[in-house]
Order: sequence, then structure tokens, then C-alpha cells
Amino acid sequence: MIAEDRMCHSIGKEEKLDEGAAIVASYGTALLAFERTAQIKETDSVLVTAAAGALGLAAIDLAANVYKATAIGACGGTEKLKIVSKFGAKFTIDYKKENLRERIKEITKGKGIDIVFDSVGGEMFEDCLKCLAYEGKLLTLGYASGKVPNIPANVLLLKNASVHGVYWGSYFEKMPEVFQHSVTTILKLWKEGKITPHVGKIFPLSQINDALEFVSSRQSMGKVIVDCTKIG
Repeated sequence: MIAEDRMCHSIGKEEKLDEGAAIVASYGTALLAFERTAQIKETDSVLVTAAAGALGLAAIDLAANVYKATAIGACGGTEKLKIVSKFGAKFTIDYKKENLRERIKEITKGKGIDIVFDSVGGEMFEDCLKCLAYEGKLLTLGYASGKVPNIPANVLLLKNASVHGVYWGSYFEKMPEVFQHSVTTILKLWKEGKITPHVGKIFPLSQINDALEFVSSRQSMGKVIVDCTKIG
């Protein structure tokens, strides 16, 4: 494997290599989405879907512990809810058992959500859109459901709301200074102890197919790492 030098960043001896491997893409994406796109404020409420995944936990960690916003994590299952709370979510929603829109209405006292951070798409996206507050922002970062949603523009019109696509990787070529800023900022926050990536599981390179299956089965929490130094 050969990487471009501008894609490589050094870490200190005191930092853990597995955390270093886990942090850049997920946290870099979340930071760029919050700072550049959503312009997050401390007074904002932030709903994160798939909150126990690598990207979701990064978003919860940043929203709660760096930006001091009110973080709300939505995911499925008791164990996932626990880790989302541990990372700073003030409220959690089990969307296997609870109605998302009703819980958001209850939590926000009818106001709605200021920022939605969605990587699920499909019906979840549509529900999140209807949960937005006046002038709310929905960030779309992926479609884990396998369904790219259709956006009902009338909802945006009535709420003066907006939907923003966030594809962090494209900034590497289109706006490299923005990309590099996101990486250097994340590494600085990590070294200062303000954020902590969660490594859910590490697989040796020989088990890369098992790693992919583990992620696709939705068992994973946090980042799944393939260790290229361990062949067997």
C-alpha cells in the first residue's frame, strides 16, 4: 500500500496507533460537517443517527465535548445506547423500540432539532427532515439503509430549512486547505485529550473479509480496524 505524502500525518509516541488509525476520517468528516457546513453553536440541539457507529460516535463526541451542544443519539439496542451516552449524548433514542419523531418532540418540547447528522438515509432521513426546527439544517453523509431518499421540498419551504451534503474526501482534491485544516484540528483535539475515538474491534489483515462482514452485519460499535502489521 502506497499513500501520498500529503495524506500522511505523524503522531507522537504517547498516542495509541489504533486510535490514530481510527480518528482521522470519522472525526475529520464530523468536524467539517459541524464547523464549515452547519456552523454549530453551543445552543444547538444535534440529532445523530447511527450514533454508535464510527462516524456517529465521532459526531456525538465532538457535538457534546468540543462544541458543548445538546447531543441526541439515535441507534438500535441497549449496548449501543450505553456507549452513545458514555460519549456525551444527553438523550438517546432506541429506534427499534421508540418513535423518533415523538421522542424528538418530547425532548425539544416541540421546537424540533437544529442540526441533524444523518448517515442512514431512507425512511430515517425523511423522519429526521420532519423533526427539524425552524431554519434547521439536515446534514446528509451517507446511506447505510441502502436507500437514497427523495427530498420533499415543501418541508424545506415551510420550515425555511436546508439539506446539505457532506463528502469529506472530495475536499482533498477540490479544497485541500480545508481538508488539511480538518485533519490538523482533529489531531490537535485528540492530543489535548478533548476527544477519544472508540476502537470497537481489530482484525488481522488475513481476516479482512471477516471485518467487512462484521461491519455489514451492524454488530460494530465505533471504528473497526484492519491491522496490516498482523498477517495471521
